[in-house]
Amino acid sequence: MVVFFIIQIFLTFLILLLFLLVFTLVESLSFGLLFSIIISIFLTYFLSIFLLAFIHKLSRILMRKKEGEIEGIGVLLWTIQATTLDIALTITRKMIIHSPVPDVIYSFFGFKRRKGISILTTLWDPDLIELGENSLIGTGAIVSGHHIRNKKLYRKRVIIGKNVTIGAYCVITPGATIGDNTIVAMGSTIPTNWSLEANCLYGGVPVKKIKTLDSLE
Repeated sequence: MVVFFIIQIFLTFLILLLFLLVFTLVESLSFGLLFSIIISIFLTYFLSIFLLAFIHKLSRILMRKKEGEIEGIGVLLWTIQATTLDIALTITRKMIIHSPVPDVIYSFFGFKRRKGISILTTLWDPDLIELGENSLIGTGAIVSGHHIRNKKLYRKRVIIGKNVTIGAYCVITPGATIGDNTIVAMGSTIPTNWSLEANCLYGGVPVKKIKTLDSLE
Protein backbone atom coordinates (compact mmCIF):
# COMPACT_ATOMS: atom_id res chain seq x y z
CA MET A 1 0.00 0.00 0.00
CA VAL A 2 2.87 2.38 0.82
CA VAL A 3 4.56 1.56 -2.49
CA PHE A 4 1.28 2.22 -4.34
CA PHE A 5 1.02 5.62 -2.64
CA ILE A 6 4.62 6.57 -3.45
CA ILE A 7 4.22 5.60 -7.12
CA GLN A 8 0.95 7.52 -7.29
CA ILE A 9 2.54 10.67 -5.85
CA PHE A 10 5.48 10.40 -8.27
CA LEU A 11 3.26 9.95 -11.33
CA THR A 12 0.94 12.77 -10.24
CA PHE A 13 3.96 15.06 -9.88
CA LEU A 14 5.13 13.96 -13.35
CA ILE A 15 1.75 14.86 -14.87
CA LEU A 16 1.77 18.23 -13.11
CA LEU A 17 5.25 18.88 -14.49
CA LEU A 18 3.98 17.92 -17.94
CA PHE A 19 1.12 20.41 -17.63
CA LEU A 20 3.48 23.23 -16.68
CA LEU A 21 5.69 22.42 -19.65
CA VAL A 22 2.73 22.31 -22.06
CA PHE A 23 1.27 25.52 -20.61
CA THR A 24 4.60 27.34 -21.02
CA LEU A 25 4.80 26.29 -24.67
CA VAL A 26 1.17 27.17 -25.43
CA GLU A 27 1.31 30.51 -23.65
CA SER A 28 4.34 31.48 -25.72
CA LEU A 29 2.06 31.33 -28.78
CA SER A 30 0.06 34.31 -27.39
CA PHE A 31 -3.37 32.65 -27.34
CA GLY A 32 -4.42 34.47 -24.19
CA LEU A 33 -4.36 33.17 -20.61
CA LEU A 34 -7.79 31.46 -20.47
CA PHE A 35 -7.48 29.86 -23.90
CA SER A 36 -3.93 28.73 -23.10
CA ILE A 37 -5.11 27.05 -19.88
CA ILE A 38 -7.95 25.22 -21.67
CA ILE A 39 -5.70 24.01 -24.50
CA SER A 40 -3.00 23.00 -22.01
CA ILE A 41 -5.45 20.94 -19.95
CA PHE A 42 -6.63 18.94 -22.97
CA LEU A 43 -3.14 18.48 -24.40
CA THR A 44 -1.85 17.39 -21.00
CA TYR A 45 -4.69 14.88 -20.70
CA PHE A 46 -3.89 13.16 -23.99
CA LEU A 47 -0.14 13.25 -23.39
CA SER A 48 -0.67 11.85 -19.88
CA ILE A 49 -2.73 8.92 -21.20
CA PHE A 50 0.02 8.04 -23.66
CA LEU A 51 2.71 8.45 -20.99
CA LEU A 52 0.85 6.28 -18.49
CA ALA A 53 0.11 3.68 -21.17
CA PHE A 54 3.80 3.59 -22.11
CA ILE A 55 4.85 3.06 -18.50
CA HIS A 56 2.15 0.39 -18.11
CA LYS A 57 3.31 -1.46 -21.22
CA LEU A 58 6.97 -1.24 -20.22
CA SER A 59 6.20 -2.73 -16.82
CA ARG A 60 4.23 -5.54 -18.51
CA ILE A 61 7.19 -6.31 -20.76
CA LEU A 62 9.59 -6.39 -17.81
CA MET A 63 7.20 -8.60 -15.81
CA ARG A 64 8.31 -12.05 -16.94
CA LYS A 65 5.75 -14.04 -14.96
CA LYS A 66 2.34 -12.62 -15.82
CA GLU A 67 0.08 -15.27 -14.28
CA GLY A 68 0.11 -17.39 -11.15
CA GLU A 69 1.61 -16.36 -7.83
CA ILE A 70 3.65 -13.20 -8.29
CA GLU A 71 6.58 -12.42 -6.01
CA GLY A 72 9.48 -9.99 -5.62
CA ILE A 73 10.04 -7.50 -8.44
CA GLY A 74 6.91 -8.81 -10.14
CA VAL A 75 4.76 -7.33 -7.38
CA LEU A 76 6.41 -3.93 -7.84
CA LEU A 77 5.86 -4.04 -11.61
CA TRP A 78 2.22 -5.03 -11.10
CA THR A 79 1.82 -2.14 -8.65
CA ILE A 80 3.10 0.23 -11.33
CA GLN A 81 0.56 -1.21 -13.75
CA ALA A 82 -2.30 -0.84 -11.27
CA THR A 83 -1.28 2.72 -10.41
CA THR A 84 -0.91 3.95 -13.98
CA LEU A 85 -4.31 2.49 -14.87
CA ASP A 86 -5.93 3.99 -11.78
CA ILE A 87 -4.60 7.47 -12.57
CA ALA A 88 -5.63 7.20 -16.23
CA LEU A 89 -9.18 6.22 -15.26
CA THR A 90 -9.38 8.98 -12.64
CA ILE A 91 -8.31 11.82 -14.94
CA THR A 92 -10.53 10.47 -17.74
CA ARG A 93 -13.57 10.62 -15.44
CA LYS A 94 -12.63 14.20 -14.55
CA MET A 95 -12.16 15.22 -18.17
CA ILE A 96 -15.35 13.86 -19.71
CA ILE A 97 -18.98 13.92 -18.67
CA HIS A 98 -19.41 10.23 -19.19
CA SER A 99 -19.65 7.28 -16.89
CA PRO A 100 -18.28 4.69 -17.17
CA VAL A 101 -14.93 5.20 -18.87
CA PRO A 102 -15.03 4.58 -22.65
CA ASP A 103 -13.59 1.15 -23.41
CA VAL A 104 -11.11 2.71 -25.85
CA ILE A 105 -9.10 3.84 -22.81
CA TYR A 106 -8.59 0.22 -21.75
CA SER A 107 -7.13 -0.60 -25.16
CA PHE A 108 -4.14 1.58 -24.27
CA PHE A 109 -3.52 -0.67 -21.26
CA GLY A 110 -3.47 -4.10 -22.87
CA PHE A 111 -7.19 -4.74 -23.39
CA LYS A 112 -8.21 -6.11 -26.79
CA ARG A 113 -11.44 -4.50 -27.95
CA ARG A 114 -14.09 -6.54 -29.71
CA LYS A 115 -17.06 -5.54 -31.84
CA GLY A 116 -20.25 -4.60 -30.02
CA ILE A 117 -18.95 -4.80 -26.44
CA SER A 118 -20.34 -2.65 -23.64
CA ILE A 119 -18.42 -2.08 -20.41
CA LEU A 120 -20.38 -0.26 -17.72
CA THR A 121 -17.85 -0.69 -14.94
CA THR A 122 -14.12 -0.63 -14.19
CA LEU A 123 -11.84 -3.37 -15.50
CA TRP A 124 -8.77 -4.25 -13.47
CA ASP A 125 -5.83 -6.02 -15.13
CA PRO A 126 -7.26 -5.25 -18.60
CA ASP A 127 -4.35 -7.13 -20.19
CA LEU A 128 -5.69 -10.33 -18.58
CA ILE A 129 -9.34 -9.84 -19.49
CA GLU A 130 -10.78 -11.27 -22.71
CA LEU A 131 -14.26 -10.10 -23.64
CA GLY A 132 -16.01 -11.63 -26.67
CA GLU A 133 -18.05 -9.80 -29.29
CA ASN A 134 -21.42 -8.31 -28.32
CA SER A 135 -20.89 -8.98 -24.61
CA LEU A 136 -21.97 -6.66 -21.82
CA ILE A 137 -20.64 -6.09 -18.31
CA GLY A 138 -23.14 -4.35 -16.06
CA THR A 139 -22.84 -1.36 -13.76
CA GLY A 140 -20.83 -1.86 -10.58
CA ALA A 141 -19.53 -5.29 -11.53
CA ILE A 142 -16.05 -6.20 -10.34
CA VAL A 143 -13.95 -7.86 -13.03
CA SER A 144 -10.39 -8.51 -11.95
CA GLY A 145 -7.50 -10.65 -13.08
CA HIS A 146 -5.90 -10.57 -9.65
CA HIS A 147 -6.50 -11.05 -5.96
CA ILE A 148 -4.35 -10.78 -2.87
CA ARG A 149 -4.56 -13.49 -0.21
CA ASN A 150 -2.24 -13.91 2.77
CA LYS A 151 -0.23 -10.97 1.41
CA LYS A 152 0.45 -12.86 -1.84
CA LEU A 153 -0.51 -11.60 -5.28
CA TYR A 154 -2.21 -14.06 -7.63
CA ARG A 155 -3.03 -13.27 -11.28
CA LYS A 156 -4.86 -15.27 -13.92
CA ARG A 157 -6.66 -14.54 -17.17
CA VAL A 158 -10.43 -13.99 -17.19
CA ILE A 159 -12.15 -15.26 -20.34
CA ILE A 160 -15.66 -14.08 -21.21
CA GLY A 161 -17.20 -15.49 -24.40
CA LYS A 162 -19.36 -13.94 -27.10
CA ASN A 163 -22.88 -12.59 -26.46
CA VAL A 164 -22.43 -12.86 -22.70
CA THR A 165 -24.36 -10.66 -20.26
CA ILE A 166 -22.82 -9.97 -16.85
CA GLY A 167 -25.39 -8.44 -14.53
CA ALA A 168 -24.83 -5.38 -12.37
CA TYR A 169 -22.69 -5.81 -9.23
CA CYS A 170 -21.41 -9.24 -10.15
CA VAL A 171 -17.95 -10.28 -8.96
CA ILE A 172 -15.72 -12.09 -11.45
CA THR A 173 -12.45 -13.33 -10.01
CA PRO A 174 -9.12 -14.47 -11.55
CA GLY A 175 -9.24 -17.55 -13.75
CA ALA A 176 -13.01 -17.37 -14.37
CA THR A 177 -14.21 -18.63 -17.74
CA ILE A 178 -17.67 -17.90 -19.12
CA GLY A 179 -18.99 -19.68 -22.22
CA ASP A 180 -20.74 -18.01 -25.16
CA ASN A 181 -24.36 -16.80 -24.88
CA THR A 182 -24.41 -17.14 -21.08
CA ILE A 183 -26.17 -14.80 -18.67
CA VAL A 184 -24.90 -14.17 -15.14
CA ALA A 185 -27.61 -12.73 -12.89
CA MET A 186 -27.15 -9.49 -10.98
CA GLY A 187 -25.06 -9.67 -7.81
CA SER A 188 -23.61 -13.10 -8.53
CA THR A 189 -20.08 -14.17 -7.67
CA ILE A 190 -17.86 -16.41 -9.79
CA PRO A 191 -15.08 -17.86 -7.60
CA THR A 192 -11.46 -18.18 -8.71
CA ASN A 193 -10.84 -20.61 -11.59
CA TRP A 194 -14.50 -21.54 -12.03
CA SER A 195 -15.85 -22.28 -15.52
CA LEU A 196 -19.42 -21.54 -16.63
CA GLU A 197 -20.99 -23.46 -19.48
CA ALA A 198 -22.19 -21.82 -22.68
CA ASN A 199 -25.89 -21.07 -23.31
CA CYS A 200 -26.85 -21.11 -19.62
CA LEU A 201 -28.31 -18.84 -16.97
CA TYR A 202 -26.30 -18.60 -13.74
CA GLY A 203 -26.93 -16.81 -10.47
CA GLY A 204 -26.11 -16.77 -6.78
CA VAL A 205 -23.15 -16.48 -4.41
CA PRO A 206 -21.30 -18.49 -5.49
CA VAL A 207 -22.98 -18.95 -8.86
CA LYS A 208 -25.06 -21.99 -9.62
CA LYS A 209 -26.48 -23.09 -12.93
CA ILE A 210 -30.17 -22.23 -12.98
CA LYS A 211 -31.09 -23.61 -16.38
CA THR A 212 -30.05 -23.69 -20.01
CA LEU A 213 -31.22 -20.78 -22.09
CA ASP A 214 -32.99 -23.15 -24.48
CA SER A 215 -35.44 -23.96 -21.70
CA LEU A 216 -36.29 -20.35 -20.93
CA GLU A 217 -39.79 -19.29 -21.90
